[in-house]
Amino acid sequence: MTKIIINSRDELICIEPELIAVVQANGNYSRVVYINKKEINLTLGISKVEEMLKSKKGTSKFIRLGRSIIVNHSYLHKIDLLRQMLVLSDNGANEIRVNLSKKIIKPYKEAVVESINIKNKRCKE
Repeated sequence: MTKIIINSRDELICIEPELIAVVQANGNYSRVVYINKKEINLTLGISKVEEMLKSKKGTSKFIRLGRSIIVNHSYLHKIDLLRQMLVLSDNGANEIRVNLSKKIIKPYKEAVVESINIKNKRCKE
């Protein structure tokens, strides 16, 4: 597993991108939530965390939704427009529910459906 090392004045933190389910902005800080619900608070803004995730090989599964959230697309289990909720799961004992505005969740659902339709067309050809 490739780790991201964050070295600040007071601490050194090792993050495992493959296990990250969601990153949420909290002002100048970010909250990283692993799929097993373990949480780490970082003294970095979400843009800096996004930059670090994009710079690592094999982390293209992260999708920025709006200004304050990044989700790991590989854990996507359910998009519920009525409840305005995104459910991330490892198909095991771990499940994380994220509440999002309809303005953010609806375009994401449409993009997921579109990507599935494109993949299905390729399989039929």
